[in-house]
Amino acid sequence: MNKNIRKRNESILVHTLAIISLLFILFPIYWLVISALQSPQTIISIPPSLLPRSFSLYFVKKVFAEFGIGRFLANSIFLSLGSTLLTLIIACFAAFSYTAYRYSLKESFSKLVLFVYMFPQILIIIPIYLLMSKVGLINTYGGLILCYIAFELPICIWTMQSYFATIPKDLIDAAEIDGLRRISTLWYVFLPVALPGLAASGVMTFIGIWNNFLLANTLLIDEAKKTLPVVIADFASRDSMMQGDVLAASLVVCIPSFFFALFAQKYLVGGLTAGSVKA
Repeated sequence: MNKNIRKRNESILVHTLAIISLLFILFPIYWLVISALQSPQTIISIPPSLLPRSFSLYFVKKVFAEFGIGRFLANSIFLSLGSTLLTLIIACFAAFSYTAYRYSLKESFSKLVLFVYMFPQILIIIPIYLLMSKVGLINTYGGLILCYIAFELPICIWTMQSYFATIPKDLIDAAEIDGLRRISTLWYVFLPVALPGLAASGVMTFIGIWNNFLLANTLLIDEAKKTLPVVIADFASRDSMMQGDVLAASLVVCIPSFFFALFAQKYLVGGLTAGSVKA
C-alpha cells in the first residue's frame, strides 16, 4: 500500500513539474501570438491583458503591405530549404561511407568533423568573410548556402551516422546477395530504416538555418537579398516601428518552422518501422 502511494505521489510530482515547465516554455509563444494579433489601440493598453477581447490582423497586414516582408520570407524559405536539402544529401553520403566502407583514418575523420561543430560562428566570422571575399561570394546566395552547409553538416553527419550504425550488417549483406551494389543499399536499405534520423536531422538543420542571423547579416549586403531574422533586427532598431510591427514580423518567422516540424513529425514516427520489412 505504501509503495502504491509513493508511486502515485511521484507521478503527481513529475506531472506537476512537467506542467510548470511547459507553462514557462509556452507562455512567451502565447504572448507573441496574442500581441501580434491585436489592434494598435489594445496593444498599448496598460496594464496589458492576458486574455484580449478581440483580435486584429492589422499589424500582420502592415508588415506585408508597407514593409514588404513577403520578399524576405521568400528569401528565407529558398535559402533554408535549399541548404537543408544539400546538407542532408551530403550528410547521408558521408555517414554511409563511415558505415559501409573501410578506409584509413575513418574514425579520426569522423571525430574531427564533430570537433569542427564546437567552434562558434562569431569566433570565425571574420576569416569566413575574408575567404568569401577572396573567392567573390560576398552578397551571393551561393556563398551563404556554402556557409550554412559547413556549419550544419557536422551535427547532421553525426546524427545520420548514429542511425546507420544500428542497421544490422546481415541486412546489408542480404541486399548485396540479391544483386544490389553497395552504393545502392544507401537508397534501398539505409534511408528507409533511418528515416526518423533523416527527419530529425532535417528539422534541426532547417530550424538552425532559418534562425541564423550572423552569417546572413555578414555576407548579404543588398537589402533585397536579406533574410527575415536580419530584417526583423533592422525593424527593431527603427524609431518609426511600433511594437506590434516587430511582433507581427516575429510571428511570421515562427510559422514556417512550426509547419516544417509538423510535416516531418509523421516521418519521425512512421519511419520507425518502415523499410526493413518486405510487403
